[in-house]
Amino acid sequence: MIQKLDGLTTLLLATVFAAFLLYSCGAKQAPREITVKVPADYSGEITLDPCTPGLPPEVVLDAHGKAPTSACPKLGETVTLTVVKGSENYRVPTNEVTIERAGDGLPVAIKARVR
Repeated sequence: MIQKLDGLTTLLLATVFAAFLLYSCGAKQAPREITVKVPADYSGEITLDPCTPGLPPEVVLDAHGKAPTSACPKLGETVTLTVVKGSENYRVPTNEVTIERAGDGLPVAIKARVR
């Protein structure tokens, strides 16, 4: 009886460990991807106006580095930008993208620097 209990205890612990591992891996969301088309001669800060409905997924900046986007990152969600500048494509990682939020947590601006 004790050997059977030890086997059940081991199985239970293995099941709990596997469930915890799956939960912790699934809990972290991948960053939201936004593709930003930048004028060839532009470099500097860009500002995206989030949560604008009905826009295509690719964002096209104006000459001042501003554009609306339909992306609306939730609280705790991160953003990665893919910058398309002429024939050059590169990524701006999440640690270089700032999401400014209102007091209620809604995003009001997404900012980053492009080279």
